[in-house]
Amino acid sequence: MTEQPPRDPRARSAGINAMAVVSLVCSLLGWLCFIGGIFGLIFGFVALNQIKQTGQRGRGMALAGIIIGGILVALWIGVGILRVTVRHTAGPYSGAPAVVMIVEAHAVSVIPAA
Repeated sequence: MTEQPPRDPRARSAGINAMAVVSLVCSLLGWLCFIGGIFGLIFGFVALNQIKQTGQRGRGMALAGIIIGGILVALWIGVGILRVTVRHTAGPYSGAPAVVMIVEAHAVSVIPAA
């Protein structure tokens, strides 16, 4: 039995990193729901770390997932803040109800003094 030489870790895993693909897909689906952008960010950073260690391809997809995910998270937060701000600004029907006092006019009769 012959002993095989040790392999270079970069040579054995030359495919595209799956986390990078998942990061890009989640970020693209983040336009539909908030959680997609967050998952895109998380998977993108994990993919970059794995790509650095293993030498796999997919760095561009991981970066795209991080950038798109970050933009989406910022947009979702901005929309949330805007909705809360607009909802709580003063308008014609906002605030406590006004107290209205209705005063009726009474006829006053003058009685001559005797």
